[in-house]
Amino acid sequence: MDGGLDEAKIVKTIVHAGSRVVPFRDGTKVTFHFQTRKCDGTLIDDSRTRQKPMELVLGKKFKLEVWEAIVQQMALGEVARFRCDQSLVLQYPFVAKTIRDAAKPREERKHCCGMTVQNEGIGYRDLDELFAQPQDLEFTIELLSVESPGEYEQESWQLSDEEKLQRVSRLREQGNTAYGQQRYAAALEAYSYAIGIVEQLMLKWVLTHHRTAHQHTHTMQH
Repeated sequence: MDGGLDEAKIVKTIVHAGSRVVPFRDGTKVTFHFQTRKCDGTLIDDSRTRQKPMELVLGKKFKLEVWEAIVQQMALGEVARFRCDQSLVLQYPFVAKTIRDAAKPREERKHCCGMTVQNEGIGYRDLDELFAQPQDLEFTIELLSVESPGEYEQESWQLSDEEKLQRVSRLREQGNTAYGQQRYAAALEAYSYAIGIVEQLMLKWVLTHHRTAHQHTHTMQH
């Protein structure tokens, strides 16, 4: 288990054994289907309903660190359930929002800055409830594929914070160039893409402060 996580806070149950053990290292890309449920069985998310599995690059400080830890405990083709303590899944509402929004047309996505989260919520009622009342979650994961670094092209959400800022700068320049050439659709696409990346960074900032406050309150109560 990942050294930064408490193994006692994750309970694994194998549903279907995998075909073979594969090596993992930073930069490895894993593709998997997932279901997220509350511990009473309530379904929150199911990647199969989007007909697109989740892709995750290890070692890129993904917001939901526990996913990096649990997939590395799996064999290729394995299906397993992981019950995770609430302290490990505080980031889930924001990750789920990003995944859900990605399935929508760009014009239907609601940009969500830190102030909006505080005043209006995340934009999905069930995720707002999880954000306000953290609880244990159960993930059912099916590990579909594992790719070594260099075998794929990285998407924006797979980049580090520094790499994201660099991409935002390039997108701004591309948008300005397109606007100057009166290619307004291309300019809008570049600007919208950049705004989406900035939103991810702002949500991460809000989450960090929320997690710190939650941990402080939990400590004071004990």
